[in-house]
Amino acid sequence: MKKTLIIFALTLMLVLTTFSGCSSGGTGDGSTDGTAAATDTLTGDTSGILEDILSGADETLADSDKLPPNFIDPVTADNAQGMLGLSPDEFGEYVSEAYAATGALTTSAYEVALIKCTDFDAAAEVKALVAGGFESGKWICVMPEQSFTVESGSYVLLAVSSKAGGDAILESFTAAADGNVGDADMFYTKS
Repeated sequence: MKKTLIIFALTLMLVLTTFSGCSSGGTGDGSTDGTAAATDTLTGDTSGILEDILSGADETLADSDKLPPNFIDPVTADNAQGMLGLSPDEFGEYVSEAYAATGALTTSAYEVALIKCTDFDAAAEVKALVAGGFESGKWICVMPEQSFTVESGSYVLLAVSSKAGGDAILESFTAAADGNVGDADMFYTKS
């Protein structure tokens, strides 16, 4: 009986050790660092999510700060360089789909894009690539007050806007993602 208990205890320890050794150290959601931003809480059609983010932002802004009327268009490998600062190859490698809202008949620099990446690692890469490659001075005679990227799971948001508009867009994106966002990379601020 004693021998059976010892064998059982050793077998149990072996099983527990084996299972604990299989853990990747992640959170079970594709994350390797346990950050909240490595889960997808945004659901639905990418262009619809972008429309909801913009609508939510606009609702919180004073009349003088409202977002300009805009067009939401798909971003493709052919226009990704000008729209996002991504080369066609980078777009093809990392992006599943993307949509950008650009101001219609506006005298301010304004663009907001939502990029659905192939996975969480691709989103981290795209966030950095867009921040490094986007040209905030591409408008004639006007500059945005701020440009930033922020991620949530496999999504990356690019916002180029006024300070009030950008803050409202970030707040709306955070709400849409149930607070599950990474740190915003503010890569341009007007001095």
